[in-house]
Amino acid sequence: MTYSRQWRALVPLAAFTLLLLTPGLAIHFGLMPFAYRTYALLAVSGLCIALCLVSGLTFAELGLGRPSFREHWVGGGVLTLGLAAVMVLQTRLFTFGSEPPVWLSFAPFYVLVSSPCQEVVCRSIPKLMIDRLQARSWVYVLYSSAVFSLIHIAYGDTALLLNTFAVGVVWGIAYLRMRNIWPLILSHAAIGTLAFALGLA
Repeated sequence: MTYSRQWRALVPLAAFTLLLLTPGLAIHFGLMPFAYRTYALLAVSGLCIALCLVSGLTFAELGLGRPSFREHWVGGGVLTLGLAAVMVLQTRLFTFGSEPPVWLSFAPFYVLVSSPCQEVVCRSIPKLMIDRLQARSWVYVLYSSAVFSLIHIAYGDTALLLNTFAVGVVWGIAYLRMRNIWPLILSHAAIGTLAFALGLA
């Protein structure tokens, strides 16, 4: 890829990054109420997925194909158990003061909507865009993890940003191997729910 073509290829990635991070930054700087974060996530995710489909991408290319490989589910389960163990260890070593959510209203949305949306916009779409740049795999993992971390900036919690970056690295590497987002959606739902239950988020 020539230098000029590479710069042109960076424009969609830059626009995508700006779109994804704008709601969290707006909340962080007091330009939008914190209560609007879920609506912003839905709007941004819906727009990104719609644009991908309109551009001709398939659900399978977005990582939403049929999850037919048992080893992917087993791998996702092992990752989830490992991450859960690290989180429990964190609560033994550090003090976290986050209040648990109202589970009846929070859990269905988080498991069925928030986790799938975040995985698609932070894992599968970035992979497609980084592939267009013909960049190395580690570029994708770092970019995906950074974006996943920064969309949580609205919470104003440094520990949460560090944790989401670290877990983003794990899930990013896993997506490189699986190219199927379903096991990671379940892992995200389980780990996120545990994080809220432990007061880490």
